[in-house]
Amino acid sequence: MFAILAIVALQSWASETPSSPTIYPSVSLSLPGNIPSESVQIAYYLVGPFGGYGAYVEQRVGLHFVEIPASLEDRPATEIRMIVYAPGCEIQTFAIHLTDSSKVNQDFQCEPVRSVMLWGEIVPEELVRDKNTELIVTYMAFWAHQFFGIVDGPVTGFRLATVPPNPNGTFLVEVPQFSADSGRSSSQRGASLFLMLRDSKTWNPIAENLEPELPEFRFEVHSLRIRPYYPSGLKFTAGPF
Repeated sequence: MFAILAIVALQSWASETPSSPTIYPSVSLSLPGNIPSESVQIAYYLVGPFGGYGAYVEQRVGLHFVEIPASLEDRPATEIRMIVYAPGCEIQTFAIHLTDSSKVNQDFQCEPVRSVMLWGEIVPEELVRDKNTELIVTYMAFWAHQFFGIVDGPVTGFRLATVPPNPNGTFLVEVPQFSADSGRSSSQRGASLFLMLRDSKTWNPIAENLEPELPEFRFEVHSLRIRPYYPSGLKFTAGPF
């Protein structure tokens, strides 16, 4: 009788003992000490039994490394592809194969990037007369579809600059000249600069598609071609929504 009670007690204890937590793969991206973590922008794409899943990493202050869970709905990813941008640095890409319990540490080493000055003018100037108006310049990485292995979906973008235009519509902004986009290769690679105006307080768009008047600087999707130089006073007008 005692033996039976002991077996029942052991079975009850075993059923109440918490199981070991499931370990999922993850990637830890180490950042250089001189780069604020809140300025780093990361787009990633997971591949696994769930298919594919893409997202951006939330930008946070005071981090020395960025942790990216590599699972979706309790199913581990088998691969992660990342595009990483930090101000003053070249864009870098990473493709990492994973196992169910991978804990990958990846360093991000800043490779300094050259820059080009863009001095433009927004017409008509009535678009910028509100003192809350700000100009946002975004790098549109159309080439990211091929890197992620997808054929459609939202275009991956990285904000390069946010500046207040002058009341007369002129603006001056410094944008990086990524080595992969140098010369004429940028349009073939699939990249452009997207300029938009918005209200800095409400974030409501004022003009979403600012495109250059000169056709040789205009990209096919109402944006600016990437060039090693731009003429002074390049005029921009609001394109169709």
